[in-house]
Amino acid sequence: MLLSDRMTGAIHRLAVLLLCAAAAISGGAGAARVDTFSYPAFDTTTMRDLVAASNAAILLPASLLFEHDDAFSEFNRTEGFLLLPGTVDVWRPGAGGALAVEASFNTSFTLTAAAPVAFVLLLDSLPPLHGRGGLRGFANYTSPDDGVSIAAAGGLATVEAGPVRSYGPDDPAVGLNVTVTPNVTAASRTVWIEYAAAGHRLSVRVASAGEPRPAMALIDAPLGLAGRRTTETASVGFFAAAIQDIVVGVRDWHLAVDSFEGGGKKGTAWWVILLAVLGSVAATAAVVTAVFD
Repeated sequence: MLLSDRMTGAIHRLAVLLLCAAAAISGGAGAARVDTFSYPAFDTTTMRDLVAASNAAILLPASLLFEHDDAFSEFNRTEGFLLLPGTVDVWRPGAGGALAVEASFNTSFTLTAAAPVAFVLLLDSLPPLHGRGGLRGFANYTSPDDGVSIAAAGGLATVEAGPVRSYGPDDPAVGLNVTVTPNVTAASRTVWIEYAAAGHRLSVRVASAGEPRPAMALIDAPLGLAGRRTTETASVGFFAAAIQDIVVGVRDWHLAVDSFEGGGKKGTAWWVILLAVLGSVAATAAVVTAVFD
């Protein structure tokens, strides 16, 4: 009888453990998956699946930039983008087209040179070739749809966050650019750009390369999401006055993003990136002209 009681108690305890395990598995299945993506450097190997785009041409694969050819050498010196291939999901609509799902993300990279570089989220198509005003947009063009730009300066760099102005007058202020202009007297610096979907906030931090992520952000501002100047998918990467500034200056690019689970538009494990439009941002720092003005 004693053995039977012990066995009964053990079975009860096992049943409780199984129920707890089932609950944990069930809870885990409903939780958001986090995808990670890394480029330690941009070279002939890592750039085979990247796209380079200027105002005059699109180069795929971007590794052709390393070919010893005058045309590619000129492309390297042209202002443009270095982007992940294709588009990525950034938000999903629900009933009536209202925003149903959005993703948090964090990305970091180290700048080893003095040239400014912008981390960008574009639309679901690249800017038109030979667009009037170039990739930086019209110098004097303003519109009621212009997004608010926010800037802050630290000892290592000046950071500006605002819209992309590469799409011309029909879409004068879209997407997101976060431009980092290094302090030329400082050594390499690491940049952290984070979006918290729950709180709808963008933050940008900068520290010397090798130092931990600082607690204090240079920029910490609320964001409007999925506005009328966004698309459900986007191209993501970097912009610079010369594409070679990205290739030479950016190191250790890491991206971690929440991934929509099931029913997505793509079957691949690409990154779900928030496409943020700063047009509805209430500025918490000095308002300045965006880098793409």
